[in-house]
Amino acid sequence: MEHVLVVDDEKPMRELLKFYLLRNGYRISEAADGKEALAILRSDEFDLLLVDWMMPDMDGRELCKQVRISNQVPIMMLTARNQLKDKIEGFESGADDYLTKPFEEAELIVRIKALIRRARSSPAARRQMIQYKGLALNAESHEVHYEGHPVHLTAHEFALLRFMLSHPGQALTRDQMIENVWGFDFDGDDRTVDSHIRNLRGKLREAGADDLIKTMWGVGYKLL
Repeated sequence: MEHVLVVDDEKPMRELLKFYLLRNGYRISEAADGKEALAILRSDEFDLLLVDWMMPDMDGRELCKQVRISNQVPIMMLTARNQLKDKIEGFESGADDYLTKPFEEAELIVRIKALIRRARSSPAARRQMIQYKGLALNAESHEVHYEGHPVHLTAHEFALLRFMLSHPGQALTRDQMIENVWGFDFDGDDRTVDSHIRNLRGKLREAGADDLIKTMWGVGYKLL
């Protein structure tokens, strides 16, 4: 069952959207403003965000920009603004689709289905963004965030984390890490892997991600 986060400061609109979505088989969470939405996104995963443009403190455009720092979840902007410049502004902030109010239930559901289908069928999206237990790795921008906080990694630390994120829960040997991160022509030894893991652990810990990497004695390391 697809999970949708509805973000709107007006309760009647949230109730209307929930009514439409629930009877079409979606699971719903809701937020009354952008800040609440960001907090919810740190602890749960969604298939789509429905975001109102006009909200106090943090409007829909700013929320889109904040989400796009570490998350590529499809976003549909809902607004009464129908000028071309407004639509362009919405798309430039990170929205994937734009629906003007008032709207019909049928169009809303069709657009939601299309957005989710497109996101799931995009191999590029699957390759470029990896999310795991609060971690978000963007291969295209070469950025890592933990619950929205940036984690600054070297090229090899980034490649090492990306390899481990591709094999969560799997014990990886040092030889596997060397082959996939440094390559066949690597002329160092196992201590290089250990030192990079140590540095990676330290940086993740500083960002708040404790104990994600477990040492497997006699084998290598595992992402918990």
